[in-house]
Amino acid sequence: MTTFRLNQSGLLFVPSTWQRTAFIRWLKKVHAWTGFWGAILFFMLGLSGVLLNHRSVMKIDTGDAAEVSAMDIAVDPARIPDQKALGQWASKQLGLSVKPRPPRQEGRPEGRDERREGREGSQHKSFMGRKQEEAEKWVQVFNQANGRVTVEYVPGSRSVSVRQDAHNLFGFIKNLHKGTGVGVGWILFLDTIAGALVAMSLTGFLLWTRMHGSRLLAGGIVIASLGLSIAAVWPHMI
Repeated sequence: MTTFRLNQSGLLFVPSTWQRTAFIRWLKKVHAWTGFWGAILFFMLGLSGVLLNHRSVMKIDTGDAAEVSAMDIAVDPARIPDQKALGQWASKQLGLSVKPRPPRQEGRPEGRDERREGREGSQHKSFMGRKQEEAEKWVQVFNQANGRVTVEYVPGSRSVSVRQDAHNLFGFIKNLHKGTGVGVGWILFLDTIAGALVAMSLTGFLLWTRMHGSRLLAGGIVIASLGLSIAAVWPHMI
């Protein structure tokens, strides 16, 4: 059986009155049970964290959402007098629990009027060699963990275009990590997982100083990790 040589100097940052076998045993239990509580989620969050970290730089392409169904639903124009009413109508008509959001637009200029988000105003565009005025269109998006629903409506028309897109497994995991399209229950549950990570890091640090090499080595590892993180982010600071 493998035995560990205890560091006679005791636990770092812990009062000498607590340097007892019972306290060490309690630390081990906290470390073990918090790890058991979040083991599967730790793996999922680690995987999704890598994917999210590489969403822009050294991009890892996990695929776009795929359209699974689309339909034009008949509607009385009087029921949708404005963009907000479109979101309310879609929530009730389609049984959606998440709040609608305007579609994400890449490179949105700073200072843009937020009230016009999700509203594509009439514009003059060239079509078949002639300038044509494109009709104004309202767009609302319902983002859910496993996909999204997009509704589009041209003011005054008698139908609403609805499109349902589904995310693949990686997209689903990333949305769970970000808390997109989920309820309060999932957010609070993920808070407990974050708490478990904090508890594991603290208890793991204390146990390591008790059961392994010198404090100088522990300090060197911490300083090296902190130094590398600062060196990596510093060139990109404003």
